[in-house]
Amino acid sequence: LGNAGQGNYAAANAFLDALAVHRRGQGLAAVSVAWGLWETDGSGMTGGLGPADLARLARAGIAPLSVEQGLGLFDAALAGDDAVVVAARWDTAGLRARAENGDLPPMLRGLVRAAPRRSAASPATPAAASGPEPGERLALMGEADARAHLTHLVRSHVATVLAHPGPEAVDVDRAFNELGFDSLTAVELRNRLNADTGLHLPATVVFDHPTVTSLTEYLFTALAPDAPSPEDALRAAVDQAEAALSAANGEGDAVRRQLVAILQSALSRIGETGAAAAVTAGNGGGAAEEIVSASDEEIFALIDNRAMTSPPRTSMEGLDHGE
Repeated sequence: LGNAGQGNYAAANAFLDALAVHRRGQGLAAVSVAWGLWETDGSGMTGGLGPADLARLARAGIAPLSVEQGLGLFDAALAGDDAVVVAARWDTAGLRARAENGDLPPMLRGLVRAAPRRSAASPATPAAASGPEPGERLALMGEADARAHLTHLVRSHVATVLAHPGPEAVDVDRAFNELGFDSLTAVELRNRLNADTGLHLPATVVFDHPTVTSLTEYLFTALAPDAPSPEDALRAAVDQAEAALSAANGEGDAVRRQLVAILQSALSRIGETGAAAAVTAGNGGGAAEEIVSASDEEIFALIDNRAMTSPPRTSMEGLDHGE
């Protein structure tokens, strides 16, 4: 099943399993018992496990055996006819969560029932049903809320991995190794963040960004959308202005006057910084000066005719035409 860090232990026990099968094939006595977790504090294998270790095993679907349960399984193994048996107790909630996440080992899939998790690209699932991407959700929040959201996300996963009572118990500026992280918990935190953010973070991300604050900043940088170009920002503003005109029931003239004043002021400022001269040089005429000095009626006509004379711009057209 793969306890991380126990490859040598697994190889040694695979030899014992094979030896038991070999002896049974020759009519000799042998049984190899693959033990699960024992809850006794006196065990050399499990006596040093702390609350975080036990919580991690529970999330993996492993529950501890009491001494009575273990001895009962030992007697059953000796009395049985199998050369290799598994004597373990399972945490069904942990198994079910792993099944829903799609990472339950195949040999355990018959122990629990879980609804199959559909891919976002599945034909049976509309694309909209999967919700916006993490970066899109952050863009909708604004920077301050996005950073707060990511901080809470990281703290929550750290608290879960280290078996803390809640996110508030995690100091955002204390180093992860001081909080109790090791290589196993670091990988689990990375996996959890990958699942929530859609990123492919390196296994060393916890050591490269060793506090909640620094890791949050790294995630924000990776997920936050790029700032729009000045051209895109201007187009978006004009589109919003057009929408405002369409929605202005009975107040169209007042809204138009406000828009004209704003446009003229903005064009004047752009012209003062040299943008008008650049437009003039590029177009071979005084287009910018003409717009700045245009009458209200002329700018009304510009706004009214824009939607009719301008072809619709898609994201691909913008890329193709250098917009």
